[in-house]
Amino acid sequence: MKPRLYKRLFQHPELDNLLNECFSFTTNPNEADVIITDNKEMLKEARLNIIISADVPEYNVSVSPDLSPESMLEAIKLSVKTYSISPRIAKISMLQEQNALLSEANKGLVELYNMIDNKNHQIEFLKNKLENIINSAGESIVEIDDKNIVQYANQKFVDTTGYSRDQWEGLNFIDIVHNEHVENYLKTMKVVADEKTSNLEMKLKIANGAFITVNAYMTVISNGEKHFEIIFEDISKKLLIEQHMKKLEEKAILAGFSRHLSHNILNALTVAAGFFRKIRQETVLNDSQGHKWNIIEQKFKLIEEIVTGYNDYTNAISMQLEQVIDISSFMASLACELEAKTFSKNFSAFLYNFTDEYTLTTDLKSQKCHNIDGSPVFLKMALCYILKDSIRYFDEFTPLKFKLTTEDVGCRLKVSLKVPDVDVPSAILDTMLQPWNHQVLSQSFDYWGIVIANVIIEKHGGKMSLIKDEQGLAYILEF
Repeated sequence: MKPRLYKRLFQHPELDNLLNECFSFTTNPNEADVIITDNKEMLKEARLNIIISADVPEYNVSVSPDLSPESMLEAIKLSVKTYSISPRIAKISMLQEQNALLSEANKGLVELYNMIDNKNHQIEFLKNKLENIINSAGESIVEIDDKNIVQYANQKFVDTTGYSRDQWEGLNFIDIVHNEHVENYLKTMKVVADEKTSNLEMKLKIANGAFITVNAYMTVISNGEKHFEIIFEDISKKLLIEQHMKKLEEKAILAGFSRHLSHNILNALTVAAGFFRKIRQETVLNDSQGHKWNIIEQKFKLIEEIVTGYNDYTNAISMQLEQVIDISSFMASLACELEAKTFSKNFSAFLYNFTDEYTLTTDLKSQKCHNIDGSPVFLKMALCYILKDSIRYFDEFTPLKFKLTTEDVGCRLKVSLKVPDVDVPSAILDTMLQPWNHQVLSQSFDYWGIVIANVIIEKHGGKMSLIKDEQGLAYILEF
């Protein structure tokens, strides 16, 4: 039975208009079941009084005057709503029907009925509030009977699993439990039946066929028939994050050890190279001996470069993004610096040893600002390593002619570094960004700097790829 409504608003004309669009009203407040007003003098006993006020007399429903008219309308609609879809509180509706029948059968008890009806409206309001609370819960809530058939599921369950109401109604909960966990699930349910509560971590199958890991709390609901309630949280992402953090911790430990080791190797190498140069200065050499000494000195430099590169690699793994930079402006500035060859000579990428072996031209098309969290020092190192190791790997084509282009692709920045007139086998090209995936391990040192550059680009949220075309090779960086 729909309630009869009466309204009298003195200070909320916009809400008055909205109510007229949604409800029909009686003109006599004495005939109304629900009174909507913003004046306390309009309140009547044995009615559901909905008052727009912060100060509300006892046993009346309040709607805050600080809300927008649309929000006040929704609160009023919720208060006069006379049904609920939740099977968990459906018995409240039966009580309302019994009260209505009692009122019709006992005309002499109108006042008593009105008092009960007023209370029922308040119960209905609380019932719908409870329904909203259950559906807005942060955990999935499922009610099953003693045969594991789902009787009720909240909105979070739908959002988490993807099963619609039509799909979960009548669903056997065991059907979505992973086969490996069914036995533990059944054992846990027996424990719950005897001890009232228990916990279980298990995998559940969701609507798209994938599995999620959940941490479930189970309890008994005794309401004439024995039902069970399962409240669970999807911890799949949490487990992935924990695994990722563990890997990062392991990498940090390894990086710290590697930096300590490479530092000691470089110290020993520096001392040995110093003694070597002193011996050479004090020794008279013929051409054959001089050639051999030159080879040894080149090997000293190669060892220094390899150890320094490995140290840069471990530093890149644990690097911190220290400031916000406009990657478009930064790349434009760095390109000009590389083109003019004015970078610092103490830079660890060793590009300063190869300035006579390359030229670089630029085509800066990017017009947008692309802000990222980054480290200018490491980004500069990445570009220098790409140039230097390209020169080392394609030494028979030197001097190399690089062309650097920047352009906006949607909301991303694309940086292309093209190296024309060079060729590289496809088997090598596929592994140049993977430090340990080589048929010949020594090959990796020919382009170790490109691996370091790839790590730095990824740490900045970017992506690096290598493309071979008819003109040569292109490094593609996207941020």
